[in-house]
Amino acid sequence: MELMLDTANLEEIRKGLETYPIDGVTSNPSIIKAEGKIDFFAHMHQIRDLIGEERSLHVQVVAHDAEHIIAEAEKILSILGRNTFIKIPVTEEGLKAIKILASRQVNITATAIYTTMQGILAMLSGARYLAVYYNRMLNIDIDAAKVIKELSSLLWANSTNCQVLAASFKNLSEITTSYASGASCCTVPYSLLQTGLHMPSITRAVHDFSENWEEIYGSRTLLDF
Repeated sequence: MELMLDTANLEEIRKGLETYPIDGVTSNPSIIKAEGKIDFFAHMHQIRDLIGEERSLHVQVVAHDAEHIIAEAEKILSILGRNTFIKIPVTEEGLKAIKILASRQVNITATAIYTTMQGILAMLSGARYLAVYYNRMLNIDIDAAKVIKELSSLLWANSTNCQVLAASFKNLSEITTSYASGASCCTVPYSLLQTGLHMPSITRAVHDFSENWEEIYGSRTLLDF
């Protein structure tokens, strides 16, 4: 299992790395927009500096035709390093680009996946990650968990190094269901990760533990024994 941060905010990445078991950072044009009119490649370099070389960085192209997708991918790799994952939407032109780039040993994250067929085509074309848009699928009445299960079973049966990367979450239940359905990776907004640890029941349990301890030992801690 892997966990990634779905953000381009440097402070969120710093805080996320301090607390959570983060394996990488994903971004897309919508996430970049939230940061304002930044110097794109300088900002991506800052993210790489924060996460180190041991974690994955996923950067999305904005071109729509295969020729320019490939050109953008090569520019990204030349500036950010060959270990960068190139995010490419699974369209007809996207698939053309995925096949060519994968043949050049480029790491591809196939994105904007809504159907099992899209995922199969991306896998067969050489993608390393299949980014399935969980909440967006639910919004148009697509069974996201079913698609993840189908893709995961196909990946397992074919012993491929491709992985299902579930994305687009609005609540914790969607994340846990994705993992339970077979996704080996989820990319999650920082605020949603925080929600998982900030429930009132957790706060109450910790308070009760402290209260019971103090009734017996007062203000002493284990370091005082």
